[in-house]
This record gives sequence, structure tokens and C-alpha cells, in this order.
Amino acid sequence: MDKPNLSQYFGSSEIPPASQFFDEIGTSPSEMVQSVYLGDSEGAQTATTPQVRASFVQSQEGPTDILPTVSGSTSIPVTSLPDPSTFFDTIGPDPPIGVLKTNTGSAAMITDAMDGLSIKNQPVDKEADRRRDAWIPDEEAKKTLIKAQSSPKGSFFPEREVLTMPGIVLEEELADALQEVAVKYLGVSSAGSRGVVRAEHVSRDEAGLRELLRTGYLRAAVNLTATLITAAGQGPGRMHRPTKHTPRTLQLWLTRFAVMLRIKLNDSLMKEAEPFGDFMKPDMFYQFYPDIHENRTGSLVPFSLRLLIAELPSHFGKPEEAMDRLYIILDVIDMMLTNLNKNKTEDGCGIITEEDKNESTRLWSGRRVRVLHSIVNCAIALKDFRLATNILTKLQQQSTTAQQQRSLSSALCRLQLLAGNVEAAYLHLQHARLTRHHLCPTPDVREYVDLGLIDIAHGKYQDAYNNFAKAGDQEPTNIMVANNIAVCLLYMGRLKEAISVLQKAIQSDPERGLNESLLVNLCTLYELESANTGDKKLHLLRMLCKHKSDTVPNVVEALKLS
Repeated sequence: MDKPNLSQYFGSSEIPPASQFFDEIGTSPSEMVQSVYLGDSEGAQTATTPQVRASFVQSQEGPTDILPTVSGSTSIPVTSLPDPSTFFDTIGPDPPIGVLKTNTGSAAMITDAMDGLSIKNQPVDKEADRRRDAWIPDEEAKKTLIKAQSSPKGSFFPEREVLTMPGIVLEEELADALQEVAVKYLGVSSAGSRGVVRAEHVSRDEAGLRELLRTGYLRAAVNLTATLITAAGQGPGRMHRPTKHTPRTLQLWLTRFAVMLRIKLNDSLMKEAEPFGDFMKPDMFYQFYPDIHENRTGSLVPFSLRLLIAELPSHFGKPEEAMDRLYIILDVIDMMLTNLNKNKTEDGCGIITEEDKNESTRLWSGRRVRVLHSIVNCAIALKDFRLATNILTKLQQQSTTAQQQRSLSSALCRLQLLAGNVEAAYLHLQHARLTRHHLCPTPDVREYVDLGLIDIAHGKYQDAYNNFAKAGDQEPTNIMVANNIAVCLLYMGRLKEAISVLQKAIQSDPERGLNESLLVNLCTLYELESANTGDKKLHLLRMLCKHKSDTVPNVVEALKLS
């Protein structure tokens, strides 16, 4: 089972791409939670109360070896700390430039990739292109770029060491995973009624790729990216061989990597991403191709691809490495913002108008926040709550709207709960409530969820249930809220009601409810209720076949099928 992350912990109404922090009802036996509390209060001024440490010892008998945990408040072992992808999914509104929220979870990256696949259809805007693609090469890359631009046409032959030479490692075609599971557990006749879309069913271009992504046939999308990347000369067997890069090929790699991350093709993803390094080799810049991109500067690399590769180690248990990469990106962004502040272009080589400066500053300030969000995720994975708090606090001080202020106060509240500092969490909640009054007169879902989490910190499951129920009244289709309600009911000894809540969440909105987190939780409750769970799990599998395509990374694990 995947280690949980923080996306749902922030009360997003969006359905996350994988199991989410505190939305897991259970963990694997090696990561068992033995008590319900908010964690060691390292660096905290206030210790957790005795009630928070009320123990819920796992039963040694019964059909499952998994301990239920309370959504939104449970301390987990350091080995189970969040897969740091989307701590900030709902901290606040996106920057007005329209860039996507940090995620790694890869669902937002996939959306970003889909948008990027359409970029060639947009009208040309030289200033907008310069802003979007701006990047400052390091000193070694600058030397090579100067040679490329100053050499007569056809006389520049770079050394292999300065080239980026990727290639496809995952050569075999991926089958529809849900279809395979359906055939195994339901039989060919039942599985045959499910329509399956393959790469050959769509046009072999970006439009076909967008269609596969839109409909959720992710493995077919990976297959099509292989076809398109191979046509560009970077397919199987091409790694470590010179190749020409274009914005299109890099957009295809972004799409491929985002989907591979989503469906957890981890080994192949790491191998295919490795040749790109930090995207600082000179062939990652327009200046390397003066015959094709005359007078154009900046990076060929989509910013989302740069960020995805930097975050990648954090998805595989190496948050320190990811943090180092992210700080390198942050340094470059800070240099560009410094240049902009001097009325220069991002690379410091030209003069820009005030309007252009403002647009660029807005874009890169927003991207800087995205990087900081990722750094906070890494800090949380390392249990460096002090660093995470400092960054959030600075962002709060720099925020310009009541919505941002409120969202960041809520985030600080939940961060302090994670750190075990309940008193500090309550203070941030109070600040969030005061700010909320400027936005709306009555509590909303975010506030009720925050209140419920603090109730759980004090072991007040009935009060937490009441607050989560109020949140559910406002957003009946909010899966995170439904999960919180179900887990509170479980800890209050009302197992059948807990099951009913999750079943209703699926039945009322199958498209949203049939996500990996909720399926794992519901199947765990089934196992707590009875040893005879096969029919119920197969019913869920039939619903997946009816309502979903190929978006659940591991159906067997999600449904806990034997």
C-alpha cells in the first residue's frame, strides 16, 4: 500500500490521484499505528494532552491485520510520513497567471501536460513566450551556447558530455490493468462488456493523446507517448545517443512522466528521467539551435517538467534529494526576479517595459510559490516542521488577499496538528476564523474540517463527527469529508454506519467515489465487519468496470483481493 500524502488532509473537494494523508484507514503491518495522537511535538511549545494519546490497540483476531486510523489527525511512524506531493492543494487560489497548483501527485501534472499539448495552437506572443520559457543557464552551459551562436552554420559540433540523450526504457506495451483484473475475478463474459480504449483507437498525435488522458485510459496514453517519442528519434535503444530536442518532444516527455508517476511505473520512470538531470545542459536552451530558433532565448523545458523531475526523489523516499533540487530551482527564480526588479528581462540581458515587468513578476512569483509548496512537502516528509512552519508563515506575511490569509492560517493549523502542537493549531484556527468573517458570515467546509481535526486531537470523536457532518451537509459529494465521518463512526463503535457512509459516497457519485483511497478504506471496513467479504469486493469491481476507465493504479491492492 502506498504511503499516504497530504493532499486530502487539506480538505480539498477534488478527488486525489492516490491514497491521501490521514485518509488511509489502515497501513501495512510494518507501518502499524498503535495509538491515536498527533505526533511528537518536536520544537513545539505545547505538548499534546493525555487525551490525545488515548490508545486504540489493534485486535489480534479477525480477518484483517490493519489498524484503522482517524482521518486527519493520526500520528504515523516516520517511515509512513507523507509521500510529499500535494500538501498545498487547497492552501489558496492559484496565482492569477493561471499556473497549476503543486501536485504531484500527478493528476494536476497530467492536466498541465494536456494543456501543453495544445500550446502549438495558441497565437504567437513573443513577450509571453519569453516569459514562459525564461531560464538562466549555468556558466558551463553559457560557454557552449556562446559557441553555438557564434559558430558559422554547420561548423558547430558539441562534445557528447554537453548533450542530453534520453530514450525509452519501458518497451513493452501496457495492457489495460482493470480489464485484466476483471477477466481474472469476474470472468471473460462479464469483463467483455467493458469497453477498452487502446492507443490504436485514437489518432497518433497530440489530439489522440489528449483524448486518452481525458477519458482516463492512462496506460494507453503511455503507449502512445512511446510511439510519438520514438518517431522523434528518442525511443527504445536511443538512450545515450545524440538527438535534437524541441518543445514538442519535451512536452511529450512531461506527459509520459506524469502518467507513469500516476500509475506507479516507478522503476522505468526513474531510468527514463535520469538522462535529463537538472535540465541545465546547453541543448535544453533555444540558443543551442540558432538556425532553428533565431534570436530566441530561454529553456525548451516546460516548467511543470522541471518541477516534476525535481520532486521525483520525494516520491521514492528521498525527500532530501528532492529538496536540494528544489532549492536550485528557487535560486534561479530568485535571480530572475531580481533582474525583473531592475527593469531587465529575466536573464538580465535586456530592458523591458513596466507592463511586461509586471506580467513577468506575477508569473515567476507564482511559480516561486509552487516551488516553496514542494519544499514544504519535503520538509514534512523529513519531519522538519520548523522549516515548514517558517515557509508557510512567510507566505502568509506576503499574502495579499483575505482568501490567501485564511487558507494559509488553515494550513498552519493542520501543520501544527501534524507536529503535535494542538494549542498552536487552535490559535491558527482562530486566526482563520477571524479572516473567514471577511469572506462569508458562516463557517464553511474548511472550517468545519479544521474544527473536526482539533476535536480528534483531543479524542472527542462525537464532536469531530458533528463537525464533519456539518461539512458534509455543505458538500455532500466531498469524499474526504465522507471518509472522516466514516472513521469517526468506526472509532465510536458504529461500524455498520461507517460502511453505509462510504457506500453512499460511492453510489451518489461513482465517478468521484471510486477512487483508490475510499476503496481501500471501504474494503478494510468490510474485513473488520466479516471474514466473508468476497461478494462485496467483487461488486465494487463491477462498479469500477462500469464507471471507471484505467485510473486506479492497482485495483487488486485497492480492493484487497486475494
